[in-house]
Formats: sequence, structure tokens, C-alpha cells
Amino acid sequence: MLTRAEHVRADPVPHARRRSAVLALVAMILALLLGACSAADQASSAGGGSDGAGSEDEAALAEAADGEAGAVGAPGADVLRAQADAAPGRMIARDASVRLVVDDVTQAAGQVRAAAAAADGYVVSEEVTPGDADADGERDDGGYAMFVLSVPSASLDQAVDRVGDLGTVVSSDMTSKDVTEQYVDTTARIETLQASVDRVRALLGEAGTVKDIVALERELSDREAELDALRAVQQSLEADVSRSSLTVELHTDEAAVVAAAEDPSGFVAGLQRGWSAFGAATATVLTGLGAVLPFAIALAVLLLPVLWWQRRRATHAGAARPGPDSTAGHEADQLRA
Repeated sequence: MLTRAEHVRADPVPHARRRSAVLALVAMILALLLGACSAADQASSAGGGSDGAGSEDEAALAEAADGEAGAVGAPGADVLRAQADAAPGRMIARDASVRLVVDDVTQAAGQVRAAAAAADGYVVSEEVTPGDADADGERDDGGYAMFVLSVPSASLDQAVDRVGDLGTVVSSDMTSKDVTEQYVDTTARIETLQASVDRVRALLGEAGTVKDIVALERELSDREAELDALRAVQQSLEADVSRSSLTVELHTDEAAVVAAAEDPSGFVAGLQRGWSAFGAATATVLTGLGAVLPFAIALAVLLLPVLWWQRRRATHAGAARPGPDSTAGHEADQLRA
């Protein structure tokens, strides 16, 4: 029997073949590694180019974003004006509000009325509270006025500019609402319902029995009522689009108008309001107790002597009344006698 060394010496060919196979496998692995490295180099070079292009694209996008941000950061009135100008054929309902600080509320109020008239508008409501005059006859802080103006939508921008020239503008807001779809839907429903009303009227003219006439008249009345309601909605939308509401607030105290412009919200604001309400409720309860306490003391002073006298009288009456044991003893003595 041959040993392992003798077997190897006796059969050298298979060993050479195994060595060749191992060398070939190593060569293939090296070739794969070299290919992977070259591919990685190409990918990195391509990635560098794409990174450059990507940086350029990002810069362009950043510039565009900055442009959009600048447009958003612009005054809201200018943005809404541009939107209104860029939407021909659309039905846009616009409203605006302006808060101002003025020297004299009464004089500024007259100028607001003149601005409404110049814009072919009118004053819907007004509230004017002039400030108190000091010793020199000048108005001190505390004056306030609020106007609600109705002006044509085409003259809204002119009215806002004219009112803004009356004092220092603290805040200016403008809202825009597209009611085109609602108006188109309402108009289509009106046309459909009008055709239905016409058919019912035609059937009413051909009705031959009282029962049919009564039923058709009831149906006609319901449809005409619905038609009138839709027409009212249509007219309201047309009015909202054709005319705009402009709210003007005038103050002589800048701190007051700043406080009026701020509208706190959120958890902290809710907590503050809740605490204020709790304090107000506690103050109300304590005020009520303070109002009732004098009457309670006076009533106690009057009732305590009466209660004491009644209790003392009841005690003496109980002591004078004979008990059942003494009565029975007295009867026994009589029987023994």
C-alpha cells in the first residue's frame, strides 16, 4: 500500500492540473477586481460631472426659489392684484382692510367718507369715538373709528391707496376668493329648474281635473321657490364680484392699533384666556358673597336671640312636666290608702 507521499510522486499529472486550475482562478479574480476598480473610477468621474451639473441645477433652483420667496414675501395686496389681473374671465371676489394711526380721528373720518365717494362707493357702517381734548384743546390718545365701505371691485386698489395716505399704515390685508365654479353651477341649476318650471306650467294649462290642477300648482310653487332661492344666490355672487368691502380702522394711539392687529392663538393664548375667565368668575362669586354677607350678619343678629329664647322655654317646659314614674307612684299611694 502506497503512502500519501509515494502516491503523489507516482501520479504527478493531477497535481499539476490542480495547480493550473488554481492559477487560472486567481487570474480571473484579479481580472474581476481590476474591472471593478476601473468601473468605480469611471463612475466617480461621471459622478463628479453630475455633481457639478447637480450643483448648477441646485443653484438655478435656489435662484428660482429665492424669486418665488421674494414674490411671496411681497405685500399681499400686490400679489392679489397680480392674480386678479392674470385671471381674465374669472369671477374674483375681493375684500380689504386697513389699520391706520392718525392725528385726529374726526378729520380722518371725513377724509375716509370722501375717499369712498371718490371711488364711487358708499359707507355701509361707521363708528367714530373722538379722543378727549386736553387743556390746550388738542386731542389726546384714545380716539377710534371704524368704517365699512362698499366700493366697486375695479376701484378697490384706488380706495386702499387713497385711505392709506390719511395716516401711518400699521397693517393692510386683502383677501381674494374665486367664485367662478359656484356661479357656473348655480347658473346651470337655474337654467335646468327654469325649464322644469316651464314644463309644469304647460302641464297645468292642459290639466282637466281639479285634483291634477292642485297637484301641479303645489309642484309649481315648490319649484318656483327653489328657483327664486337660486337666483338670490346668483345675484349675491354677482354683487360680491362687482363690489368689494373695505374695512378701515383709525386710531390715535399706536399701541392700541398694534394690540388690535395682534390676534394671539394657540395653547398659551387659550391658557391665558381661560385663566382670565377663571379670575373673572372668582371675582364675580366673591363680589356676590360680599354683597350677601351684611344681610346674613344682620339676620343672624335678629334670629339668634329668638332661637335662644325658644330653646330656653322648651327646657323649662320639660322640667315642669311630671314624668310617668311620679304619676304611677302617686296612684299606688292612693290605692294603699
